[in-house]
Amino acid sequence: MGCSKLARVFSLCCLSALGGDFAMATDPQHQPHVDHILLGAADLDRATELVAKTTGVRPAFGGKHPRGTQNALLSLGGGSYLEIIALQPEAQAPAGFSDLAKLETPALIGWAVSGGDLESLRHRLEQGGFQLTPPEPGSRITPSGTTLNWQTFNVAHQFALAPFFIVWSAGTPHPSTTSPAGCKLRDFVVASPDLTELKRLKSTLALRVDLAASPKPGFTLRLDCPKGPVTFKSP
Repeated sequence: MGCSKLARVFSLCCLSALGGDFAMATDPQHQPHVDHILLGAADLDRATELVAKTTGVRPAFGGKHPRGTQNALLSLGGGSYLEIIALQPEAQAPAGFSDLAKLETPALIGWAVSGGDLESLRHRLEQGGFQLTPPEPGSRITPSGTTLNWQTFNVAHQFALAPFFIVWSAGTPHPSTTSPAGCKLRDFVVASPDLTELKRLKSTLALRVDLAASPKPGFTLRLDCPKGPVTFKSP
């Protein structure tokens, strides 16, 4: 299963001031932006240890999703965060999630875009010519017992490495404000042999994301962390 297909599945269940092209508005939560980036892993504990040793910041356990996945989170500042996601131990893999167990090392598998309320984000995308799937509710119970709620949706006609879209419910604290801080997003690159739809999406939402032509589709995430620059890539 490809990266974007995994991310589409995740969107149904879970689902700093930044330099250069990633400079955010004063209130990034209300501007379309990269909400979070998914780092898939076969084992959450091992992936958390690896990220902690590599970055110098230990991701915090975020909780479990109803469909059988769990995550750990790392704030990237500016309304963005890194989500390490894996199957729950001994849980039966939901349809579309079995590829997580096959990852030999943690790898980028998808991304989510947010910004503003559900109606305004959908309207902006529809005005840009995108057909959208109906919103789907999602939730996660944190270790403290708090329930986080959101809604997600996708573009109806998927294209390579398309993000999914997430709108957090009122009163739900954004994970970028509650997860361990210390790393900053330097750049996030989406590479594909055909950038037509990605360019249209970037233009429609004025997204701060880098696009690159490449024969091999994939993601590259570069962070500035206490232990220095860190790079994560697709499988």
